Parts: sequence; C-alpha cells; structure tokens
Amino acid sequence: MESEVVIIPVDAHLLTLTISTPQIVERPVRVGRETRMQRERIQRTREIQTQRSAASLILSFMEVNKIFGAADIEFRLRKTTSESVEAPKGSEALDDDGFYMLASGFPMNKDVSLLLVRRFAGSEGGASIEKLGVCAVGDSSPDTALAHEFGHLLGLEHQGDIRDLMNPGLSAPGTPLTSREITAARASRLVQQFGGRPSEGSR
Repeated sequence: MESEVVIIPVDAHLLTLTISTPQIVERPVRVGRETRMQRERIQRTREIQTQRSAASLILSFMEVNKIFGAADIEFRLRKTTSESVEAPKGSEALDDDGFYMLASGFPMNKDVSLLLVRRFAGSEGGASIEKLGVCAVGDSSPDTALAHEFGHLLGLEHQGDIRDLMNPGLSAPGTPLTSREITAARASRLVQQFGGRPSEGSR
C-alpha cells in the first residue's frame, strides 16, 4: 500500500540582524560667546538583511521536495514575514550558538519555522532544533543544506557517507534519501503530527 503524501507547512522568517555599536562623538556647543566641544555617547546601528525572498524560497522548496518526495513528504511554504532581531553576540554571521539564542523566539506553532539570515557560519550552512521545530540557513547555503536541516526536524541523524544527505557537511546537489532514512522520516513525530502513517517497513 502506498503512503499518502504528508504536507508539512513552513513559515519563513526573513531576518534582518541589527548590530548596535556604542560610539563617542564630539559636537560643538555654544556657551556664551564661546564654542566648546562636547562629547556624547551614541548608538550606531547596522542592519544585515537576508537577500532571500518568497519567490526564491519557492524554487528552493521545489528542489528540497524532489529529495523528500521519495518519502512522500512535501514541505510547503505557507507564509513569509520580514523581521528585525538583535544579532546574537553582535555578529554579522549567525553560528550555532547564535541560532540557539534566536530559536526560542521562533518556536513552531502550527507550522515549522524557517529562519533566513544573510550568512550562516558553519560547515553545514545551517542548524536546527527538532523539539522546537525550527531551523535556519544562510543566503549562500545550497538547497541540500535546507533539505539537511529539514531532515533533522524529521528526526534524521548525521551519517558518515559523503553521498548521504545527512552527512555532517555539505552534500552534493540532489543527494537522495536512503531507504532507512525514508522509513525513519515517515515514522517521525513531525510526519505523524501532520497526519501521516508510518510506511510498511517501519511497522
């Protein structure tokens, strides 16, 4: 018996990381007939905005779903929002620690949460927290990186083979799921939440 296709809705958050830096500036102030220089402390803010858009994400999801189609799983972009957040540790690039700091503010509600940032520092190009249903990738992260992080949300663990999507590094484009990963994904908590039934091999 064939498995039914399980639709997993995703909310994408297009993030602008704001970095505030204190600076001391001097400005002239008139005191009577004299002009004196007065020092002031100000905050200068820089914004590091993702370049991704809903249109580019739809194309990425098409590539991701070519991989997960083997497990009859489809990730579907439900909505995108643009938001500004303070950059963790004042860094332009989000790393694993910074992601963990941000993730609690974007937990999965009804849909999986996907955070998009300009740059993600790390060999995988992203990160995920299965129990929160949230993951993140950078602008330059390939579609396989997004698929990899969705794989973690489906409970898939790292595998050592470079030809495996769940290799702890960037996989080649179009890297397929193994039969074991298909079975595990179909049996995952996320798939069950959205109405899926385990495949015959996982019963």
